[in-house]
Amino acid sequence: MEEEETWDEELGVISRVALSSLGPLGSVQGVQANSKSTVLLSSGSRRLFESLRWKSWYARALVRLTVQAQVESFGDGGLLAAVVAASLVRAIRSNSRSPFDSFHMTQSLESVLDYLRTKLKMDLTLELDGVGVVRPIQELNWSDMESLVALTRAVVSPKAKLGTTEVEVDHVCRTLAEAFVLSIPANTFEKPHVGLVTVTGPSTKETYRTSSVIVDIPISCETERLLPIESPSVAVFNTSLDVDMERNAVSENLSQYSGVSVETVDGALTSGEATMNFELGLLSDVVSLLAAEGVSVVACQKTIHPYIKQELVRRSIIPIERVSRIHIDAVAACCGVQPVSALSRTTLGALKSHIGTVKGIHLRRMKRKAVLNFEPAVDRSMQTVVLTAPNELVMEELASSCRAVFELLASALHSPYVVPGGGCIELILSMLIKSQIPAAGALSREERLTAKVLESFASTLASVARKVMGSRRVGGCAEQENAGEDHHHQESFARLWKTSRGLTSKQRGLLDLVLSKLGAIEYAVDAACNLARVDRTIVYQ
Repeated sequence: MEEEETWDEELGVISRVALSSLGPLGSVQGVQANSKSTVLLSSGSRRLFESLRWKSWYARALVRLTVQAQVESFGDGGLLAAVVAASLVRAIRSNSRSPFDSFHMTQSLESVLDYLRTKLKMDLTLELDGVGVVRPIQELNWSDMESLVALTRAVVSPKAKLGTTEVEVDHVCRTLAEAFVLSIPANTFEKPHVGLVTVTGPSTKETYRTSSVIVDIPISCETERLLPIESPSVAVFNTSLDVDMERNAVSENLSQYSGVSVETVDGALTSGEATMNFELGLLSDVVSLLAAEGVSVVACQKTIHPYIKQELVRRSIIPIERVSRIHIDAVAACCGVQPVSALSRTTLGALKSHIGTVKGIHLRRMKRKAVLNFEPAVDRSMQTVVLTAPNELVMEELASSCRAVFELLASALHSPYVVPGGGCIELILSMLIKSQIPAAGALSREERLTAKVLESFASTLASVARKVMGSRRVGGCAEQENAGEDHHHQESFARLWKTSRGLTSKQRGLLDLVLSKLGAIEYAVDAACNLARVDRTIVYQ
């Protein structure tokens, strides 16, 4: 019983926090995990819900199945998924009197979800009073920069509420959109390489993009002394250049190592010492091969053994270690090679194919931060956004929203269909769901259950639309029940469509990606249905 009360209370918290943070006018939430921690100020779904501490496993499961899953897939839309899921869970729990009731409502939700997947296509048409037949879903034009900025603004604007102006937000959105378009490779199967480097101190208006790869890692004094360097050959590794006792040394003949050896007092080698000798010998051979190929820089995602690092410096090879996974892929792409993923004596012969060339590597100072600048020798369709913000609080919010933009634009490459923003897609979904509610009359118990859960579904989306529009009323009309509500929803969408039709995307302001919004609804319905099944198993077993 205590678990049930905790779950109901936390379900309300999830709904209130998510709904109050939605939209450009949503409030910034303050979260304090415990009395000793600092307070997190944010309006981003992932940062908010990851900072909260949930007592019930129901709440943790709902957040994982909605917010985290949605953000990992599309970068944005976690708040919508959480609001809808919480509402559906409440509707199912409040109307369930038997296992069959819960089962029937989950079946109804899954059927409606299939219906929405079918309807949300480019051929979707709506009949609006005073407007006629409209097609709200359009294909995104990648050559129209204003449309891309409108799509980007729909992600950044709701989150950039701490110390930023509209002019600064627009500048950041335009920079992100330009950088992503320029990073799209000619081969559609390759992933765009667009990086993000943060610099705290300057104004947000100083954010800019560059075609160079900027690597933000700690730089040693030895590395600084060897820079800058022009036209260097670079070897890229995403495997460790350190001693790995579990590497395939066991299958090798340990007595055939070369290079460095570990000396013991009694002259006998244990298994571990023999493996150590083999590893150091293998790494020494790698250094010798790199020196013979004229390599000037070694970039490694993981650690480099101190002795190997010393040997590289002795041969005038710059060692760069602990490069992040994203940065090491960008460095490899800048060099035009694939990183070395495994080391063994059999793979030494193929090491040459992992050596590339860049135009230059320079050390840059960004306020108190020193970064490495890799300038490609040829155009590699790569971009790095240098994001600036006056303080850490603003930077954390902006950086989070910028990463969400890159995820969303990457999704748009696969499904580039958009609708006018500002709550249009939520109104469309609400109207489509309303059309599936059984008509009033002599309904069976199953039909009444279907009507209740779908009414809750549609009403929640209408509430989200009102919140996104920044008003308690949709288009100035109060929410009403059944047919009256449908009429007001159509009036609201008609009014939005009239204001957006015939205008440029810059005047329109916002665009929403259909794939992201539909993904949020799918995660919400799946989470509600799965939790209802678990709940049904526990309660009625």
